[in-house]
Amino acid sequence: MEKRVVLGVFLASAIILSIAVAPSLFAHAVGWGDGLPSRPTQHLIFEVTTDKQAYKTNETIVIKMNITNPTDSDVWLNFSSGYQFDYMIISAGGQVLYRWSDNKAFIMVLTHIKISAHSSYVRVFHHTPTDYPLKPGRYMIEGVVVGYFTGSTEIEVLD
Repeated sequence: MEKRVVLGVFLASAIILSIAVAPSLFAHAVGWGDGLPSRPTQHLIFEVTTDKQAYKTNETIVIKMNITNPTDSDVWLNFSSGYQFDYMIISAGGQVLYRWSDNKAFIMVLTHIKISAHSSYVRVFHHTPTDYPLKPGRYMIEGVVVGYFTGSTEIEVLD
């Protein structure tokens, strides 16, 4: 009986350890290093913009997230899943009204983005009234590169 308990604890420990260590080992094996960015990200520039500052009610908002690498080296951003970007619409009072990632599922594999030296990576979202209708007023759009950056821009919705 005692041997079974010891064996069970050993197997459980081995499983937990393999789950915790496997992503890092895989990342190292495929050349992604330790799952951290291949170069420091403090030199990258992250901007969140929209196609315009004022919108009519029920108009689509085009949200652009731009990561610029002004350095002489390529940079890899590594993620633990397919969840790489997100955006939120925040009311003038600070309440999060809409989060793009809510009710979405993401692939659970290591993913990455390569940003070449002296270039940019752009991700574009189209926020439609069917996503979440905005009433007239001022809003903050906050963009997120998961685990790396946040940025924001303001918009106004008119009658």
